Amino acid sequence: MKRINIIGLLGCCLLTFSAGLMSCSDWTDAEPIGQNVERPQGQNPALWAKYTAALREYKQSEHFLIYARLHNSPEPATSEKDFMRCLPDSLDFVSLTNADNFSKYDAEDMSVMREKGIKVLYQVDYAGRSEELSDATKLGAYLEQVIAAVAANGLDGYSFTGIPNASVPARAEAAALIVSKLSAAKTDGQVLVFEGNPLFVADADRAKVDYFVLDTETTTNATELKLQVENATGYAAVPAEKLLLAAAASAPLNDEEGVEHVAITEMAERVVSLGPLCGLAAYDIDNDYYDVERNYPLLSDAIQLLNPSK
Repeated sequence: MKRINIIGLLGCCLLTFSAGLMSCSDWTDAEPIGQNVERPQGQNPALWAKYTAALREYKQSEHFLIYARLHNSPEPATSEKDFMRCLPDSLDFVSLTNADNFSKYDAEDMSVMREKGIKVLYQVDYAGRSEELSDATKLGAYLEQVIAAVAANGLDGYSFTGIPNASVPARAEAAALIVSKLSAAKTDGQVLVFEGNPLFVADADRAKVDYFVLDTETTTNATELKLQVENATGYAAVPAEKLLLAAAASAPLNDEEGVEHVAITEMAERVVSLGPLCGLAAYDIDNDYYDVERNYPLLSDAIQLLNPSK
């Protein structure tokens, strides 16, 4: 696999950005001032273009995929953590969990996602809204709205959730309808991702799903994790190259000896040792956006474990 020195380019961008923040050497009395925050792409467009070109080239190469969720456009927004532009650059996919309320700010951030090569997905949360979407006609109408929104906003495909329950025929019918409509609506380059237990999707329909994010975000020990992976790749017959493991930021994961690790980095190790599998899905990374020792740095460590760059 070709290695691309994107970290060095990013460091140069950040140094350029930080230089503009160090113009005052003496403390003075506090007073209100106007702020005009200029991002790296504005301070050194040529260097930024070189960095993002290397980033896109890297994402076209063979590597472990990195997937994340974002609750976009909350009301009210609280900080930069609520916007796509502040997601880690090395992400391959971001699934918008509030895509029904795709805002003008989300639309503005799409150009940044294109620059960084991050695919943006519209999440259909059937698991969380199964009662609301229990009627097939209503579900079908909603899916048509989703498809129209993806086209109108230039998104890169769809993700959906679900909970398998063979005793509830309506759920099987819903899964079939979701896969049928969304897979048929995909255009060239778009993807369809399922998040959850793959048994929600019928055997005959699993080939229509591009990637499966296994519901391991609440798994607390390595033994249970191994069983989940074996069931997914064995009983559910999901190819290892289509399977991602989910980890919740700040959650624990105990190894076979009972030693506790941070789930997001330990799960990255398991992507390799239990497969190799397709990649890692990171949930809840925005919970402590401003803590420089927590979620974002931990995700960066996990990405480096999976995709070390030189």
